[in-house]
Amino acid sequence: MTLVILLKLVHVLAAITAVGSNLTYAFWLRHAGRDRDRLTWTIETIHRLDMRIANPAYGVLLVTGVLMVVGGLYTFQTGWLATAIVLYVLVAVIGITFYAPAIRSQLAAARRDPGSDTYATA
Repeated sequence: MTLVILLKLVHVLAAITAVGSNLTYAFWLRHAGRDRDRLTWTIETIHRLDMRIANPAYGVLLVTGVLMVVGGLYTFQTGWLATAIVLYVLVAVIGITFYAPAIRSQLAAARRDPGSDTYATA
């Protein structure tokens, strides 16, 4: 297996892992219900999945993508690649700016009262 094929394989698997993890969060929350213990466990688990699986996979996605460009397979001037980089950075900024604080406030509200308006807002 050539290095290029290996990089592409790792890149695609990292994308599947990262996005696939993120897509499960709504399912987890929906099935947690409003039981305080189950809901807080679910939100904490979502946070752990994000920190230990999704975010590292996004990092691997970035590294393998840059390695493919540095290796000459693609150039940063390619339209779709430039668009993908802009979207990657935009999603990272949104995640850091909005998602991370939102999950913390959602967890705090769920610990207090998952049936409250504060939790619903969070």
